[in-house]
Amino acid sequence: MPELDEVRELLSGSLINYFNCERLIEILKETEKDTKNFFGSYSSQRMKDWLEVIRLYQVDNVYLADAAQQLIRAVNYEIPSMKRQINKNRQLQEESVSKEESYLKSSTDVRSQFERECHKLGIKGSQVKSELLALLKELPEVFDSVANSLVEVKPAVEFYRAFVNFTLGQDLPDTEFLPLLHYMQTKGNTTTYEWRTGRVPDVIAELRSYSPVTVEPASDDQIDFGDLGGDEATSLGSTSQSNGDFVHLDQIDFGTEVDDNISWDISVQDDGSGNEAVGNGGSSGSDEGGANVARGIDALSVLHNPTTREMFLNELREIECFLTQRLEEMSTEGDVVLVSIMQRATENIQRQTTDSVRAMVERVEAMLGLLTGHKMIHLYQLHSSPKYVDRLVEQLEHKLYLADKYIQSRDAVISLREEARLDKARLIPQLEMIVNKAKILRGQIEKEISNKYKGRPVRLTGINF
Repeated sequence: MPELDEVRELLSGSLINYFNCERLIEILKETEKDTKNFFGSYSSQRMKDWLEVIRLYQVDNVYLADAAQQLIRAVNYEIPSMKRQINKNRQLQEESVSKEESYLKSSTDVRSQFERECHKLGIKGSQVKSELLALLKELPEVFDSVANSLVEVKPAVEFYRAFVNFTLGQDLPDTEFLPLLHYMQTKGNTTTYEWRTGRVPDVIAELRSYSPVTVEPASDDQIDFGDLGGDEATSLGSTSQSNGDFVHLDQIDFGTEVDDNISWDISVQDDGSGNEAVGNGGSSGSDEGGANVARGIDALSVLHNPTTREMFLNELREIECFLTQRLEEMSTEGDVVLVSIMQRATENIQRQTTDSVRAMVERVEAMLGLLTGHKMIHLYQLHSSPKYVDRLVEQLEHKLYLADKYIQSRDAVISLREEARLDKARLIPQLEMIVNKAKILRGQIEKEISNKYKGRPVRLTGINF
């Protein structure tokens, strides 16, 4: 075939109709005119082939049926299909914009939740597990701070005690009135062993229930718990206050004067109750060679021990409830009976005002908040359960995983939108070309039918492009 653009265009379609063949013959008449002989026929085989195609088309007007079939196929199937695909791509582009914003917002929200949780826990979030375990160093500091702050709630305790004694008409002993709070105000945050037995432990053998954290070397008075054996004692000491984590080492004075050697002979004395002071350490504590040994739960400080800590918190809540109720009563005026009763109260009760009681409530609530905050609850669990560390890490890291998944989903939506845009850009020119060809084909069919009816006007209706 001749190397002409029009020829290539006519032959580029998947279906070639009668009218394409007619146009090709017209082109060949120009390009193959040298092959025309004296009788008006062409010696070119190419020309002969296309003339034969035209002849076969004209038999029984097959060319009209073929052209009509192509027009119907274009109008009923090809054009609607392309329009649907273009509309689908357009809709996909519009939906992808909202999905992209939704995925980005979800990713931002989840990451913000992660950052808020890390902020509540006091960690950066870069290395979650190691940072969480490192937080355990703060427990002794918090407990020491609480023990030192007990002096601030002492007026509230005295006010509550005076009110109870006035109401009952008798003085309650220390063992019956907030015993643990009174004990800690007197001796501080000692070991549970000392609180339970009343004796200072000579040996504290604490075993950790979680893996120790590798941190920077601390001062010499701290013990590396990673080298402990199953039943080995951490140290020998006479310190009465231990935070349950770090045992400060002191020399033991056993009451003997020696030059170079320590005498391990312990004098046994009667404690006044008929029992020997040594050798009655209970289930958690024990005596080894006459020494008071605090083991297991007894080796923890009072605030570190879950049982005694809950007891301490309950006593603080008891004071809080009393002060809140008393503040409500003092704010209510006109209760003649109550005023009459309070006139017989002690000076400590009568001199309290609403402002002073409100200040007491605030101090007690501050101490409760320090021990029951979001971060402290997690620290208690971290200290008592290694599995809780893994669960908390998994929860936090799952938020990061979700944030990354949302970002990946957003990237996938962007990619799909770009594919839809390219597909639409490819289909629109094809649709225009098919519509134009269908219009031309309709005109050609109308013209052919008109010629068969002596030029009568013919219009094909019902065709929607």
